[in-house]
Amino acid sequence: MSDDQPPPGAPTSTARAERVTEWHVRVARHHLGPGPYLDHLCTDGRRLRLLSREGPASGYVADATVVQRVREEAPGCPVVGDPDDLPDAGFHAVVAVEGLDALDDAGVLAAIDLWKRVLRPGGRVLVQAPDAGGRGPVLRGVERVLGDRDHGRWAELLESGGLTILRQGSDGLSRPPYGRVPAWLDVRLLSTSSQLSAGRLVLGPGSGEAAVFVVEVPG
Repeated sequence: MSDDQPPPGAPTSTARAERVTEWHVRVARHHLGPGPYLDHLCTDGRRLRLLSREGPASGYVADATVVQRVREEAPGCPVVGDPDDLPDAGFHAVVAVEGLDALDDAGVLAAIDLWKRVLRPGGRVLVQAPDAGGRGPVLRGVERVLGDRDHGRWAELLESGGLTILRQGSDGLSRPPYGRVPAWLDVRLLSTSSQLSAGRLVLGPGSGEAAVFVVEVPG
């Protein structure tokens, strides 16, 4: 049996992705508090559908085709493609775990301005973005190029946008396999699995694939 063919019962990449989605929702519930929630730059409706079980939840993504897909996968949840359609101070929490890496610094700051507009005073954001200096890319042999952001740079952008960082950490080693060790045998993944099971943000900055922050809009 090859490394690419896990034995019966071993988690597939799809199963791991589902666990990460569930983790985002549990972290939002624990660290951000109750909704209404905004799923920022969502690419499908899975997370939005789960968020809606915790409180009112809406989605935003600037792509008409994706908007339609998200609406179909999260029936009953409002999804818009124009940020102007999002109400001022209409949300208590924002989940922003996709798409920020595709934006330049000005685009990230514009996203932060959007969060500040749509959040109520004291509202919080769960932010996740690729950590170019993290352990995950190092283990996968990814070469860092000019412009790649590491944990520290993401923190600088969030703070320069006027947000207060309450917690910061990592998603862990969330993109196995690393090297030739199959995921189901790799003891390096145990701490990541524990964090996913706990539904909390506990792993330290730089320990995985992405930088993760809980930030707050000053009230």
